[in-house]
Amino acid sequence: MAECTLPRVVRPERPRVSRCFALLFLLGLGVRLVGLGLPGTYDVEIQKGWAARAASAGLADIYGPSDAALRDAARAQGRDFGEYLWHGPLPRTTFTWNGSQEFFVDYPPGSLLVLWVAGRLWGLMEPDLPNGPGFTALVNLAPLVGSVVIAWLLRRSSETSGAERALLFWLNPAVVLAVPVLGYQDTIFGALALAAVLALQRGALTASSVLVMVAGLVKPQGALLLPALGVLAWREANPRAWARAALAALATACLVLAPWWSAGHLLSALDGCRRPFAQITLAPLGLNVWWLAGWWQAVQRDGWTALAEIVPIPAFARWAGFDPRVAARLLVLLASAACAALLWRAPRADRRFIPLAVLLQVEAYALFSTSVHENHTFLAVILAPLLIGRAGSTVAQVWPRARLVHAALSAFLAANLFLMVGVGRKLVRLRELRALRALTGVDASALVALAHVVLGLALAAWAWGRLRRARAVV
Repeated sequence: MAECTLPRVVRPERPRVSRCFALLFLLGLGVRLVGLGLPGTYDVEIQKGWAARAASAGLADIYGPSDAALRDAARAQGRDFGEYLWHGPLPRTTFTWNGSQEFFVDYPPGSLLVLWVAGRLWGLMEPDLPNGPGFTALVNLAPLVGSVVIAWLLRRSSETSGAERALLFWLNPAVVLAVPVLGYQDTIFGALALAAVLALQRGALTASSVLVMVAGLVKPQGALLLPALGVLAWREANPRAWARAALAALATACLVLAPWWSAGHLLSALDGCRRPFAQITLAPLGLNVWWLAGWWQAVQRDGWTALAEIVPIPAFARWAGFDPRVAARLLVLLASAACAALLWRAPRADRRFIPLAVLLQVEAYALFSTSVHENHTFLAVILAPLLIGRAGSTVAQVWPRARLVHAALSAFLAANLFLMVGVGRKLVRLRELRALRALTGVDASALVALAHVVLGLALAAWAWGRLRRARAVV
């Protein structure tokens, strides 16, 4: 009798790349967990102050007086209420925490909601809300979640290139330096902005409008997504779709603003959204054309070995003979029009032009605005991996130098962060950074700013070259 044997079941081996991805993800997660409690920049203290104030006294009056009090103030000054609101300045709430200097909130309400949650969680563990590494870790917890979401979104963005895209973000030293080592909150905004761009790539106008609204209520840079949103809405949607998207975005804004609206403090909260645009310093720590201009002013005064400083705009205007804000707005406007034109002319089938146009918009702002800080190219680094590999398009082949673009943007972000703020308070002192900048003879920050200008021009040329090739194929 023949022996009966069952067929051997061969279990399919999991792809090696999946195990490798998991190990690399755990490596990046471990580094981030270690960095949660690091002191970061002084902005971390500000964020903790805001979180403690929101958790202990509530959100309603954290920006300023009630709407009724503002009306009374305008009436007392004999001013029209609309003119009073528009020209201000509106009163703002100031408070102290942990014996530090007075704080006031100058960021949109979405960011305050996130910090309120962190403050409430810390209050459950420490009712007195003391300062310390534990509070720092909780404030950095939401950015950690944002980082995980970004990696997940990039992993899902392409079947063939998703793993590479995710790891280029997750293991990027510039990203880790910003979040969590220096304590920036950019990955919260970045996750929302990336999700909005991916929604635009799918043609989901309503979802992208909602995400753009939330992103803008978390960080003012959300406005940089509006040109791409407008171009694609005009090119690919109809008025009914516009109406649905606008209503969804408006409903979302009402939901985010509800803690202030319901308490009668809506106008002060809206004033908080515009406070970042009222800065009177020239490119504070953002290495761009205006940092170069401030450096040149120092060179004219002290010679070629002078180190650039943060310059008040009125003082620079007196020296230069013109208001740099006017020139900056014109340059940003022209560059924005070029980004919109690029996206308008791009083939609809190749959706990589969408993140490319937003990336260029971020770079245009970072190069030409007077309100640029050291972390303001972070979104470009998040979007750059979307240019790598195939994106499911039938007309597009792999874009040459896409990885180089990502590497160059990452290198600039790392250099800008390190030269301006090092690796955080108590680890590298500002005088040590100044000595490091002086080692090159000419201020190293000015050299990096000049390299940033070259990078911006090279990116623009590369993008228009991609457009010409894509249109030639079509």
